[in-house]
Amino acid sequence: MKVSLNFLARILGMSLLAYIGNSVGRVLSGAQPSDTEQTATQLLTLAGAGLGLLTTHRWTIEPAQRGIRYIKSISMPELIAILFGALLGLLFALLLAVPLAQLPRPFGQFLPLVTALALAYLGAVIFSARKKEFGSLLRSARTPLVLPQMFDSGRLPARYLLDTSAIIDGRIAQVGKTGFINGALIVPNFVLNELQTLADSADDMRRAKGRRGLDILNTMQKDATPPIEIAEVEIAGAQPVDDKLVLLARQYQCPIITNDHNLGRVAELHGVKILSLNQLSDAVRPPVISGQDLRVLIRDTGRERDQGISFLDDGTMVVVEDARRLIGQEVTATVTRVHQTQTGRIVFAHLSNGSAAK
Repeated sequence: MKVSLNFLARILGMSLLAYIGNSVGRVLSGAQPSDTEQTATQLLTLAGAGLGLLTTHRWTIEPAQRGIRYIKSISMPELIAILFGALLGLLFALLLAVPLAQLPRPFGQFLPLVTALALAYLGAVIFSARKKEFGSLLRSARTPLVLPQMFDSGRLPARYLLDTSAIIDGRIAQVGKTGFINGALIVPNFVLNELQTLADSADDMRRAKGRRGLDILNTMQKDATPPIEIAEVEIAGAQPVDDKLVLLARQYQCPIITNDHNLGRVAELHGVKILSLNQLSDAVRPPVISGQDLRVLIRDTGRERDQGISFLDDGTMVVVEDARRLIGQEVTATVTRVHQTQTGRIVFAHLSNGSAAK
């Protein structure tokens, strides 16, 4: 059997008002009530029960339904203002609850509850009327973000925010073509505005950087590997571009790709992950450079005359000039150049001081 909420509310209201009527009757009757007073108490109990049965839904269910419709119709800032005002009213009621509870019965039993309801309602009304000022106060405490749909979770495997320095650097376009970036590169509109400002600068160097950044963005959008999108992000208040990037990255847990060392330090203090192109370049830099001395074992002959062949621990071939006669010996060789091929690197070197290890 399905019991309606309206029926339950009527039963609860009938019980509550019957109890109130009975309590009032006993208080008015005294310690030893007469037959007339007992009858009056019973009548008050019945009157309370009847009143609760007939009217409870009007001051419980119907107001609740209107309240739900009202909540659905108002904006989130106004709802927050109403809740804050009601909470503040309840705090004031809490301060008054102790002295009100000391009043004689039944006033000491019901006045604290009535006062709490009245002050909560008053606080909600006041803050609802001043919702604009309350919203301004909240915005000063925390900058709101209005983000486009591209920041919805689940649309892309990953999202990476690009800052101005990474775009102007240009290496991000080459990194993207390799397929190492699994996701989308997001360029906030305030970063694009900074590039446009640089491109319109009177200073030749700044203008060249801005135009280079815009050209790189245009090329990356045409290649679409990885996808790159311009995010129309609204951030209230005049803030530096770096602060806006950090705020956006914190809010939506997006790493920032940058070459700006200072931005990287600030972002790390706020718990934002930084992907530095400079660090990436250092990580993929060849382990040997020109002028470096290597200890290698000559294992075979090379294609050219007098060349000896050796290998590094990672399998990189080392071609040593004038080392053919030293096969099977360990020598010190100085790197002259590193040749990069599609299959790997080849290191060219010559004997240091022309001597083999003893």
